[in-house]
Amino acid sequence: MKSYIKSIIIFNENGEKRIVPLKQGVNIITGESKTGKSALVEIIDYCLCSTRCTIPKGIITNFAYVYALVMNIGDNSYIIARYTGENMNKMHFIKESQDYDANTLELSYFKDKTPLAYKNVQYEIECALGLFVSNMSTGLEEKEKKASLRNMVSYLFQHQNLMASKFALFYRFSDYYKRKEVIEQFPVFAGMIGQEYYSDLIQLSTLKVKLKQKEKRQKANEKSEEYIKQNLRVLLQNYYALIDRDFDDDLTLKKMLEIAKNLPDFDNSELFGENKITEHYSKLNAELEELRNQERDILLKIKNTGNASLTGNSFSEMLKELKEQISVSEIEADKYICPICGHDCQEVAERDVELIEATEWLNQELKLTEKYTADFSEDVRKLKAEHSKLEEKIREVWNQIKVIEQKFISSQNLLSKREKVNYAKAKIMVCVEMSASGIFDMVDEDIEDIKNQIKVLEEKIKGFDVETKMNKAQSFLSDNMNKLAQTLDFEDEYQPVNLNFGLTDGSFDLYQHQNHKQKIFLYEMGSGANWVSCHIALFMSFLHYFAKQESSPMPLFMFFDQPSQVYFPQGNIHDSEVTQLDITAVNKMYKTIFDEIKEIEEDTGILPQIIIVDHVDGEGLDINEEFVSNICCNWRNEEKLI
Repeated sequence: MKSYIKSIIIFNENGEKRIVPLKQGVNIITGESKTGKSALVEIIDYCLCSTRCTIPKGIITNFAYVYALVMNIGDNSYIIARYTGENMNKMHFIKESQDYDANTLELSYFKDKTPLAYKNVQYEIECALGLFVSNMSTGLEEKEKKASLRNMVSYLFQHQNLMASKFALFYRFSDYYKRKEVIEQFPVFAGMIGQEYYSDLIQLSTLKVKLKQKEKRQKANEKSEEYIKQNLRVLLQNYYALIDRDFDDDLTLKKMLEIAKNLPDFDNSELFGENKITEHYSKLNAELEELRNQERDILLKIKNTGNASLTGNSFSEMLKELKEQISVSEIEADKYICPICGHDCQEVAERDVELIEATEWLNQELKLTEKYTADFSEDVRKLKAEHSKLEEKIREVWNQIKVIEQKFISSQNLLSKREKVNYAKAKIMVCVEMSASGIFDMVDEDIEDIKNQIKVLEEKIKGFDVETKMNKAQSFLSDNMNKLAQTLDFEDEYQPVNLNFGLTDGSFDLYQHQNHKQKIFLYEMGSGANWVSCHIALFMSFLHYFAKQESSPMPLFMFFDQPSQVYFPQGNIHDSEVTQLDITAVNKMYKTIFDEIKEIEEDTGILPQIIIVDHVDGEGLDINEEFVSNICCNWRNEEKLI
């Protein structure tokens, strides 16, 4: 969006004003030291809703009652004014026509205007710029955070202490959290994404949380379903046995629930015997006996394996003790001579060989025993786990037997067949009620629906193609920096210049790619000339990039504070210490800025604004005529801001 500052105005309480007129394109404010040049960037920052006032204390702050910017944004002019001192939290933000004449603004203009809190004005400015991203969190668990005007200023200001710094590129990056926010919000400032993107991310995160909950519920349902299935099967087996009918043990839970809701009734006209319940009882007892046989086998295996493990460990310990007792030193001779008779002692050499062989056998046995004794513990663990499952099954069958004995065979309370059948039926109804209470609601359809929603959202988010856009932005910045570097002052050792900027990796570091391999970061470069050239190349490239983006809400102005200070520390081009090389370098610097602004306009149809405050006045430069034509204030010979 086309946006630039029309003027900077300072009012005192009596209504006197100081005005700095500005235009699109390059604006040069030149003058001697202590004339108020560097205070201008602080005034702009203050009017753009800084939380504190960093305008240097002194003549300017003593004079000022209200600071104001007249700013063009889109098709309108806006008056942004902020009070000083105790009223610094009060501001005005007033819309006027695009052709509003800033020179007509007087202090009385604000008399009948209700001031707003500076945070409210910040919101109004963001809306005017088209910055509507109010929640950049990517999930419900994150704290809400908004894209902020205050993070935009890091791309707009190059203070005097930054212009020739090798340790810092961006304003306010000394604050870790501000740096993080500025980097994170670049895609928003570049117009790549808006609130819809983040709202989709939040929705996606919410759906994924919901999916986990549903899947967890599904697993719980599966366990509960199995529990109901096992219990209901037993109850139905007992019921059908009581009424002397066969029951299919392989039915699904759904089918068993249908049967349970439509149980065959007990009929007094029929003669029911006890055959089925007796058969069922006998079957359970046989199953119990088989399970106990299996349990005995497993317990025996556990005992034998445990004994084998103890034996193996004992054997291993014995071998270790034996090894400690036997120490064989290295054999240094292959034959021995008797010191008394002088004959060869072949037997001793043979014993040496046998001892070495025995030692090797011992070491090998130790390795084998360690392996096998270690394996026994896992075998025992598996057997115990198997035994635990058998115990559970034994308890389950035993409980079924006890129920049949107590309720259907030897019950003193349920004497008649009808009472026994009704009791069994009541137990089934309780189980059915449990399954129908909502505890086992099926969530399969919900899960499938959520998965489909996630898939649609992921495709939509993928469609924003942020990664590709970021790669293109990084390529543009690097290419444009290197184009500008050709006309800026870089030392020979960094030729050919191959500047790169870490946009996609989130580092926001600038570095020179030396010989296509070595990375030389800004803080590793020597000479202030290289540093200031890097700053100008990067931030002019940012300005060009933002101007190209139709959806970018970034204000299209750039403030450079004392860019020539590296070459003219005192601002005097005629100083005896200033060399022709210095003059040539400054000439290159300004020509590069002038040419790039023209190219941006040709490329985008928008003429951005550059505000430069500097000591130099253009005298002695080859581009003196163009330099002078862009001077909007010349504070010399007692002329100054205040």
